[in-house]
Amino acid sequence: MRRLLSVLVLASASLPALAACSANAPGEPLHWAIAICQQRYETDEIESPKMQSCIFSTAKIYKIDPAKPSANACAINLQLKKKWCAGLKKTGAADSVDACVRSRDAVPEAVAQGGA
Repeated sequence: MRRLLSVLVLASASLPALAACSANAPGEPLHWAIAICQQRYETDEIESPKMQSCIFSTAKIYKIDPAKPSANACAINLQLKKKWCAGLKKTGAADSVDACVRSRDAVPEAVAQGGA
């Protein structure tokens, strides 16, 4: 499973950025899924069993397959950003989910660094 996750992350990092996505939800959906899981478990150790399980289940729920880029990738990014922003609001790191979602500056490190 670890090897598969590594392959998925590497595959998603090698894909070109989706130019059609708005600046407030850039990047690849898998990177947003990673960010959601990092936020949930407060770790960046993507090879841990709980993180792998979270990433795979999030990818399954949102139908994310880095080997097959989706025409809905931007919409998926936006859905995942809303979820990520809700997590920030819950912890007090954001005043409002809507303002966070609209912000071009509110982008998790996993997305900004291309999943790294």
